[in-house]
Amino acid sequence: MIDLKKATALALSLFSIPVLAWKGPDPTGEQPIFFGTLKSTEGNLFNVTNVSVGRTANSREKIRLYEKPRNLTTAQKRLSVNPYEELTTALLELTKIKKIMVPQPHIMWTWSDPESKRKTPLVKEFIEIVVNWRSGSSVHYLLELGEENTKRPVKLFCDVIDKSMQARQQDGTLFCLGIKKEDLRRKGAPFPSVDVLELEEPCYKVPTENGGSVKSSK
Repeated sequence: MIDLKKATALALSLFSIPVLAWKGPDPTGEQPIFFGTLKSTEGNLFNVTNVSVGRTANSREKIRLYEKPRNLTTAQKRLSVNPYEELTTALLELTKIKKIMVPQPHIMWTWSDPESKRKTPLVKEFIEIVVNWRSGSSVHYLLELGEENTKRPVKLFCDVIDKSMQARQQDGTLFCLGIKKEDLRRKGAPFPSVDVLELEEPCYKVPTENGGSVKSSK
């Protein structure tokens, strides 16, 4: 059993929201729901759904990843290259990701523009994550959390549920069967509190033309 009372740094707030929030009967083009398991650096394991990454739970911003330089060591703590101009990038798209790991949760890398005209140049903070893509590759990236010491860093948001998410395949699409909103507990997980996030195949709202149901699998 998952002991939710031990969710120390992982839990920032508690509130309930509906799990199904899409419009329209066709899953094509709709925003999918992401679910799976989340392990914290404290060793707690959570079944999670409504997973998203951003500065807020409802953020629609595109999160960019910067491929970690091979010669970067933990002794440096400061990037010597401009990540926005000199590093290969990728978008953090959950539909394409199987697993996100944070190998060194308490180590941050920083970068500030040496050509900045500001009296006090802005310092950007990055954390290393390892992304296992559904395509089969595994890549080490730097994820920008925001300005150093910001109160609104990029983090992982999700709803915690006491049991595994239920979904069903039909005609090549995975459909969510729904969860009572009173069974959801909202979490905001800063990346330094995350060990591993494992994602299942994303699923969609049951089409309304089916009367809110799916066929039984054989």
